[in-house]
Amino acid sequence: MYNLLVVDDEEIAIRGIVQGIDWSALPISDIYTAYDAEEARRIFSEHPVHVLISDIDMPRENGIQLLTWVKEASPATKTIFLTGHADFNFAQQAIQLDSFDYLLKPIDHDELKLCVEKALESVREREREESFRKTYAFYFEQWNRQLPLLVERLWQDVLNLRIPATARQLEPMFKLYGMNLDMEKPVMPLLISVEEWKQEWNARDEEIMTYALRNAASDLLLDGREGHVIQESNGMLFVIFYNPAAEEGAALESRCAEYIRKCSAYLYAVVSCYIGEAASVGSLRAGVQSLAEMERSNIGQTGTVFRLCAQTRERKKAAAAPNLQEWSVLVEQGRKAELKQRIDELFERLQLDQVDHTYMVHYYFGLVHTIFQLLQRRGIPSESIYSEGEWRGGEQAMKSLGAMKAWTVQFTGRAADYLGTQVKEVSNAIAKVQQFVEANLHQDLNREAIAEHVYLNPAYLSRLFRKETGKSLTDYLVELRMQRSMRELKETNIKISDISISVGYGNFSHFSKQFKRTTGLTPQEYRKKYQDVL
Repeated sequence: MYNLLVVDDEEIAIRGIVQGIDWSALPISDIYTAYDAEEARRIFSEHPVHVLISDIDMPRENGIQLLTWVKEASPATKTIFLTGHADFNFAQQAIQLDSFDYLLKPIDHDELKLCVEKALESVREREREESFRKTYAFYFEQWNRQLPLLVERLWQDVLNLRIPATARQLEPMFKLYGMNLDMEKPVMPLLISVEEWKQEWNARDEEIMTYALRNAASDLLLDGREGHVIQESNGMLFVIFYNPAAEEGAALESRCAEYIRKCSAYLYAVVSCYIGEAASVGSLRAGVQSLAEMERSNIGQTGTVFRLCAQTRERKKAAAAPNLQEWSVLVEQGRKAELKQRIDELFERLQLDQVDHTYMVHYYFGLVHTIFQLLQRRGIPSESIYSEGEWRGGEQAMKSLGAMKAWTVQFTGRAADYLGTQVKEVSNAIAKVQQFVEANLHQDLNREAIAEHVYLNPAYLSRLFRKETGKSLTDYLVELRMQRSMRELKETNIKISDISISVGYGNFSHFSKQFKRTTGLTPQEYRKKYQDVL
């Protein structure tokens, strides 16, 4: 409902408008009256006024002067002027001040009522526009808040093959998210490897500290440049630079060194930076894979800046006629349709090349090795899938591209079918880690010692362990130690201090605090509670 204010220095004129017109059909809740501009301003200060009907020719302060004030104090109010004189100057000023209408006395009541009805409709329209503007502003703010997450998810989808890196798929997304990119502009990946935490974190604390590493990377590595920091599902951190400058090399290495120093000093993390090469968006995944290979191969140097070396690039070219790493991912995830598409694309290209027998031999053994390596990592005997040695059929397939393609589809498809229906299993490497930890629980174990036992990069092992078990190595160690402690306290009379040492806690106070944090009881209380029951 809306309010109406009638201003006129003649009481009879006000009564004629207020009482002589049936306003009940209009959405008007209150009608206020004033005999001069001063009284009108007081009403404006006490009530919202949606439509103002005012005489122009009033003593002391006329209607034009009142409207000038109203435009400042209540700009949403619609003003209808009434006057007994067809004065052009008045009409001109009223138009300049954007009055809603200008009517001559004597006023036809139906005409005035219709004019007020139109003014109220104009007020409603303004309210709808204002409501839309506020709604739009609210969702625009929400959109901007979510935009970094949407951009991160886009890059995650590209790197994990959930969407193809094609212009048709990506360029509309670049435009939607306001990213200054297209398929021709270069991007450059940088991998941040968290090699060691200087303090023991539980899973929640590690997640918080990783978030801090991401923010620091945005501030120090991007440093206002176009790009985005993303975290992969396996925990790996990447910085993707958009349109990197050719002269960026030395400056970026300097920023990386500063980032490594500050992460060590303030975030309790030993990290290394692996800098890739600028390439098109379509080649981004290959560049990221090359950096991941460099990180996995590095088991000696920590807290260092690395660049993708020429030898790595050449080795990648020599083995990448088929993108075997990508195929391995698709096989492991059981994504046969996408795998078949990649195989079709490769063999379409090979039709245009001069493929000799040497190429076919390398291709065949490379693919067999990749699939068998995948099965070994998953702890699956090859006989479970190829019980009759079907993989050997590739030798006959080397005689033609068509035969090799058919063999490839069949060979990879069998593995994809098997893995796609398998229940998730802990890999051989993780099983070895678990066996090693259980056998050496009495020692002061850390991530580096465990990684050395299975010949893996510590950062890579942490991500693999979390991916396979859903727990961090730190949480797993604490859980195992607490389980063994509870069993010893329940079932034996061994001194509590000896139990503490037997599960790797040289500091009894630390052991006691961790035990109470886990069970809610001190070791003494726990033993008394459960041994009294027995």
